[in-house]
Amino acid sequence: MMKRMTLLAKKDGMAISDFRAYWAGPHAKLALGMGGISKYTHNRVEKVIWASGCAPAFNVDGIVELFFADAEAMRLAQVSTVGKKFIPADEPLFLKGWTLCVVDVQGEEPDGEFVKVLIPFHGQAEVRSTLWSELARVADTTGTRVALNWTASTAKRERLWSEPSPPSGFVTAWFENVVKAHEAFEPESELRSVIERRTTDGVAYLIDQLRIK
Repeated sequence: MMKRMTLLAKKDGMAISDFRAYWAGPHAKLALGMGGISKYTHNRVEKVIWASGCAPAFNVDGIVELFFADAEAMRLAQVSTVGKKFIPADEPLFLKGWTLCVVDVQGEEPDGEFVKVLIPFHGQAEVRSTLWSELARVADTTGTRVALNWTASTAKRERLWSEPSPPSGFVTAWFENVVKAHEAFEPESELRSVIERRTTDGVAYLIDQLRIK
């Protein structure tokens, strides 16, 4: 399985409701024209729960997750007419920024309905193994579901702004309810402690998830 996570920043002056409507409407219909997509999710940012710095290190209004069966399926989608021409032409109608990360995934998304939090961060490659083992330990002790998405490669669009320093990875955490999601980023939280200790520039975004496919 291959996975892409793309950070989106809405077009300047565009209302968040209009951004979400266009993203889930005309743009999503166009994206579904690419062959090979096995799963397609919109992660719409509701709020910042926590940031390790004084201000969030990333400019994010939404994060797309696209899954493909394998690297060849992803490549064919990217070089198709839809992926190469139609989608890039459509993006400036509702986007200011676009930053693509192809990620390696450890952990699995749980079945059922959960409150989702995405935490992009910067970190060194050598901490990856330790970060995942500590996240897994927190998951075992607290019952929180977690996954680690480590950035393998990045890309940007010529016509759009992109993050000057793309995320090194993303922690995904799933909680039983919104209160538990907020509690997980209080100063005494084990999850927050692991992320602060092993990474920099972490930002916890509370997500309103929309499954497109």
